[in-house]
Amino acid sequence: MRLIFLSFLLLGIIPPVVAQEKPTVSDKKIFSINITPPPDTSATELEFSDTDLAKANAEQATQARTKVIRTTEKTYREYVAPELRFFRVRSIHKTGVPGAFGKTLLVSDYLRKPYREPKLPLVQQGKTEYLLGSRIELPQQPGLVTRYRLDEGESLEYNEPLVFDKPGTYRMQVSIENEAKEAVLARTYIFKVELNAPTTRAVISDPVHGKRGIELGKDSALLFLASDAESGVAKTYYRLAPIGKNIEELPFKEYGKRLGFAEVSAGGALNLLQYYSVDVAGNKEELRSEVIYCETAPEPAPATKDTSQ
Repeated sequence: MRLIFLSFLLLGIIPPVVAQEKPTVSDKKIFSINITPPPDTSATELEFSDTDLAKANAEQATQARTKVIRTTEKTYREYVAPELRFFRVRSIHKTGVPGAFGKTLLVSDYLRKPYREPKLPLVQQGKTEYLLGSRIELPQQPGLVTRYRLDEGESLEYNEPLVFDKPGTYRMQVSIENEAKEAVLARTYIFKVELNAPTTRAVISDPVHGKRGIELGKDSALLFLASDAESGVAKTYYRLAPIGKNIEELPFKEYGKRLGFAEVSAGGALNLLQYYSVDVAGNKEELRSEVIYCETAPEPAPATKDTSQ
């Protein structure tokens, strides 16, 4: 190889240097294990090795590359060199006497991402992502720092949930950094915040005009008209109960199609109706209540007494 390199120099040609690609920080995985030590344990010892020491002979064990960690943490996490493929665990008694090692385990079975990715509660309406609600919680993890930046603002360390009290479109950059201030994750989210709830009306089609006002007749139907000018209506819910019955005991039903006379009047001629709608962004309308009158059959005329003789 040296002769070949000198030949290139003599010819005035410098061979290209091929850079070896190193895994980016975000591609690395971290060793993570939950430890449940027995009683009277002062510490836990983890022995990492490039050789299965339980099966190795004396010479192999002597030449093996090992790394021993003693910890009192219930969750142990760290980056492990890729050549350390095996590990085993033992407990150290409070007297300082080590116990026997457990069985050899594969490091690869305990490799995890060094972070939890943030999952923003976003829903899509058309090509717009809406924040579901007005609150965002980002993950906080041992040994890592979560940072965020809104629009062109300052990059801030995340310490508590973010609450949006103004509508609008936001651009949020989220990064998670390790102790060396290297970003193990970087994400950008663009979403819209809507804070206005939808509005809903209960309407009787083909109503009957009776003495009590507008009533639901045999050929009528009860329907709900909901509107939301921004993210759009997601669902409408309702419940019906005869006057005198505790409506709080009844669950809400999701509205799908208009309600006919038989369904509305099942509990009687006088019913309490409660309803509300929810929009795509999760805003819930205040509960609305109305009394629904159902048409009743006319009472039969009293029979006349025949007085003729």
